[in-house]
Amino acid sequence: MSRLRARYGAGPAHLLVLVASFAIAGAAVVGWVQRPRDLEGVLIWFAAAVALHDFVLLPLYSLLDRITVARLPVRSAAYVRVPAIISGLLMLVLFPTILGFGAHREQAASGIAEHGYLLRWLLLTAALFLVSAFAYALGPIRRRT
Repeated sequence: MSRLRARYGAGPAHLLVLVASFAIAGAAVVGWVQRPRDLEGVLIWFAAAVALHDFVLLPLYSLLDRITVARLPVRSAAYVRVPAIISGLLMLVLFPTILGFGAHREQAASGIAEHGYLLRWLLLTAALFLVSAFAYALGPIRRRT
């Protein structure tokens, strides 16, 4: 065990999870290659996602983080970062549903009207910041005890 950790740099569980993730990724690539029409769309989507993240989102959230850290003490910044990251990731993953872009498709496919997701996302974001503010307020109390 110690030889594996010395040579590999981590334990066997890490190696097992890494091999499993490569197997899943390999299965996905094999599936895309078997359907060449889908492969082109996936590659275009992937390239657009990388470009959007690297050239738009990364500078934007880096700037927002710098503003947050400049205005707040370092210890307090985490209480803003965590709910903002969770809320931002939810918006990034679910933005077509939250903004109602697929409402007609949802209605046609399932018969269920797609509405109210923006309000739910806003309420969840408010709840995340409220819990974070509560945790921040409890900080001095926990440090005293």
